[in-house]
Amino acid sequence: MNLCPHCGYPLTAGARYCTNCGKPAATVQEDHTPVSNRVNTITNDGTETDGSISANFSHRNPQRNIARGWMVMTLVFIFLLFMPSLAGIDGMNGGYAISFVSFFMVIMSIIIVFIYRSRAKQLDSILSGSGVVAVWKYQGYEWQEFARADFEEEKKAKKFLFILVSVIAIVIGIILWAVMKDILVFYITLGIIPVVALPAWLAPRMRFNKLMKSEPEAIIAENGVIVGRMFHLWVKMGARLDSVDLLTEEPPPILAFHYSMPTRSGRQEEVARVLVPAGKIEEAEKVVEHFVKRQGK
Repeated sequence: MNLCPHCGYPLTAGARYCTNCGKPAATVQEDHTPVSNRVNTITNDGTETDGSISANFSHRNPQRNIARGWMVMTLVFIFLLFMPSLAGIDGMNGGYAISFVSFFMVIMSIIIVFIYRSRAKQLDSILSGSGVVAVWKYQGYEWQEFARADFEEEKKAKKFLFILVSVIAIVIGIILWAVMKDILVFYITLGIIPVVALPAWLAPRMRFNKLMKSEPEAIIAENGVIVGRMFHLWVKMGARLDSVDLLTEEPPPILAFHYSMPTRSGRQEEVARVLVPAGKIEEAEKVVEHFVKRQGK
């Protein structure tokens, strides 16, 4: 595939000028990246050949560091659990409260450690090449376009969530005000709105910065996908992959992996968006077919 020597945009055969930057394309670069380093071959019948992706990837596994951090926090909370008796703090003077809160945090910390250790093992499995379906690397301009498109989608999602929570807070505040005859309750309920507004504004921007600082690479595996520094897993703890869609209506083309996990209020739905590199639409379609057949088993 010929690439523009100025911006790296794919060129059609015999093109004299780049349709992206408009500069002469008299001298072009040939993309010599081996296919085996880009995508694990998926045949037309949905089976995949093995051996093209077997080496370890250069990605780090931050999930393991998070698990270690919470293991340290668990030890701290265990110490605080017994601190009142060791320090001679009377139960009625705060000893019981410290022990109760510490016991609760010990349980929560153990659960968090278990979750992140499980996620770390799954990521290690993917990074070792196990179950990898496709590996896509991107040109700089592709990655920037994807990061901007992902940012806009996240802004829309977070804006909808913020509006929904705000409306619910206002309605509940009005009901409580009418029942309790105290306007202070209404003001307290409205306090939820700025609390939700800050993460709704920050989350898309933090995600955008994370993508921009990531290596322009995506790894698609049976149990999850890695997009830059973002990890999406749909195994264990009741999580599952619900559907895989190829979105080509608006550029850039995106593979959308819809997955969900159980929460106290029902199943929480998430979407992992993976950019389809230039010239990889047919491979993306085969990836979709692969997961559809896998779900149909």
